[in-house]
Amino acid sequence: MLRSNRNRFLVGAVIFVAAFLLLELAGCSRIPTQATQSDQPVLLKRNLAAYKLLDASARIDTSFTAAQGGVLSLLDVELTFPPNALPADTAVFIDIPDISIFENHFGTDGLVFNAPVKVVMSYRDADLSGINESNITLAWFNDVIGQWNSMSCSLDKENKTVTGYVKHFSAYALISDNK
Repeated sequence: MLRSNRNRFLVGAVIFVAAFLLLELAGCSRIPTQATQSDQPVLLKRNLAAYKLLDASARIDTSFTAAQGGVLSLLDVELTFPPNALPADTAVFIDIPDISIFENHFGTDGLVFNAPVKVVMSYRDADLSGINESNITLAWFNDVIGQWNSMSCSLDKENKTVTGYVKHFSAYALISDNK
């Protein structure tokens, strides 16, 4: 009898430890008691009405001479290349891989400029619910650390645009720290 009680105790203890470990591995023991705000910035999203009018993605390609520069526009983003900003005559593009968010990829990938290139992004079609408009900024995606880096820019609330100057091509987006 003593041996059977001891065996039941051992079986119960093993089941308890196994259940505890499964819950711990699944994360069930870490249910938050209150919501936490992320430190990561929020990419601005398009409002549903504007999103429905557009295709799922968009892209434009062109070439500029280094001596003349030029302007390239697609939907709500415009790049202005001053004369001699490009190191040589160059093919460039704007790619909007997901039209539901304000993220743009500029290329030729890795291109570095002799002079800053002006970027103007409009957020007139943004869904600003839950967004503090004063905190909207332009950011570039740093592949090395895997996060958006905000950059110096000017916000024009009246015209709903953000203007900045870039020194290289990368992915750029409109973000808000939501604070």
